[in-house]
Order: sequence, then structure tokens, then C-alpha cells
Amino acid sequence: MFPSQIEAALLSVEGTLPHYQIFVDRVKGLDQMEVQVEVTAQFFSDTVGALEKLQQRLAHAIAQVIGLHVHVRLVEPHTLQRSEGKAKRVVDRRQL
Repeated sequence: MFPSQIEAALLSVEGTLPHYQIFVDRVKGLDQMEVQVEVTAQFFSDTVGALEKLQQRLAHAIAQVIGLHVHVRLVEPHTLQRSEGKAKRVVDRRQL
């Protein structure tokens, strides 16, 4: 899995911004991945149902591209840390 694959899947769904971060954790011996995605202000002011549908569409788009189920968490615009230069897209929080 490459971060660019996640980005391509996210950008194929309307309502997302090109700001995302991937978190990898180990839970009960299994690796799990969460993708946090910034969505447009319009979606955050929309109904909970619309946010849930967007979250499902994003999870499906990612699964289609990488073949893995990931948890998608929607966050408000300007929530994720910006970096100068190359963005740090993957945060490995596993205790190996």
C-alpha cells in the first residue's frame, strides 16, 4: 500500500480535501489502519447522515484501490498538521 493510492481514492470522492493522514496501530496482535480525512466546511455543516454516507463512500473507495478495509475518520478543515516540505502521511503507532 502506498499513500498515493489512498490519496487517489480520496480525491475520487467529492467533498474531501487533499489533506489526510494514515495511522497504523496494532490491536490484539492485528494491524489496523485509520485514515483521517479533512472534508470541506460544507460537509461539516451538513447533517450527520450526510457525513456517515461520505465516510462509507470513502471507505469503499479506499477498499477498491488497496483491497483492504480501513477505518475512515472525517475531520474538520485545518485539523491535520501541515508540514513544510514533504508531508508526513503515515504515522506508525505500533509497539513492535
